[in-house]
Amino acid sequence: MTPDSWWWRRIGCAKVTMTGCVANGLGNLDKVEPRLAAALKDALARPGSLVRATLAYLTGVGMGVREEHARAIGCGIEYLHTASLIFDDFPAMDDARVRRGAPCLHVAHGEAVATLAALALINRGYMLIWQGIGSASAKRRAMAGEWVDARLGVHGVIGGQSHDLRGWRGEQSAAEVSAVAARKTGDLLRLTLVLPAIVGRATPGEIRGLDRIALLRGLAYQAADDLKDVLSPCENSGKSNGRDQEMGRPNLVMAEGLPAATRRLRRLNAMADRVQSRLPGSPECWGMLELLKVPVPECTVDLMALDSAV
Repeated sequence: MTPDSWWWRRIGCAKVTMTGCVANGLGNLDKVEPRLAAALKDALARPGSLVRATLAYLTGVGMGVREEHARAIGCGIEYLHTASLIFDDFPAMDDARVRRGAPCLHVAHGEAVATLAALALINRGYMLIWQGIGSASAKRRAMAGEWVDARLGVHGVIGGQSHDLRGWRGEQSAAEVSAVAARKTGDLLRLTLVLPAIVGRATPGEIRGLDRIALLRGLAYQAADDLKDVLSPCENSGKSNGRDQEMGRPNLVMAEGLPAATRRLRRLNAMADRVQSRLPGSPECWGMLELLKVPVPECTVDLMALDSAV
């Protein structure tokens, strides 16, 4: 898909739509306690790529979900993601100082206010998701509710974060690191891609295919993030880097080395491409999935080339 294709134009329009939804989804903050309002405005001032919100919105619309309900699901998922980043940066978690090129919310507003801001985003996020789910049939609503609980609960993102904090100093295997990534990163992408498909008219085969793609892309995303963390001097990711080894967090590069981690990222991308090519219908129907493709960090490519030349 070329950068000037119809799908990329559609993705651009969808991102504009979701940018407005995320910016205004909390409603008027003028009467909210001033410190909390300031923290919430700060959290929403740098929304990042909005990949999850845009992808959920486009998937929902493509699956026959009413436009306003697709927007609600996308915005709700993005709020949950933003809240997870706020907590992830806390001193008790990753002890980060910078996120998206600016001071982390707890650095700028204090941990207490940052905690309340994250909880406010979670509260609104769930409300918006349920609002979007409400348009589905009773059977699909039940499936959607179970999917949300499984992906976000103690066996999903929260459980993955707990495993991440277990203390990984010393030996760690690539399988263990990937298992954590499947929960911490993969499950949120699985929610993003599969939830609107469930609410819509997706077939069981489509749901299985989308779920597999989301998991593979989530693992690829975490692999790329691990590479960037280790190669922080030449990668600017907009957040505090070089923290995994210092904090005792799982990291593929530390588990299996730079060459193997890079090969794993490429293999995950190739597997996801194959699954995507087998989705039913015309490939043009699935153009929104381009948003999930994860490039190998340029710095990694440069170092691998230098290593092979020596």
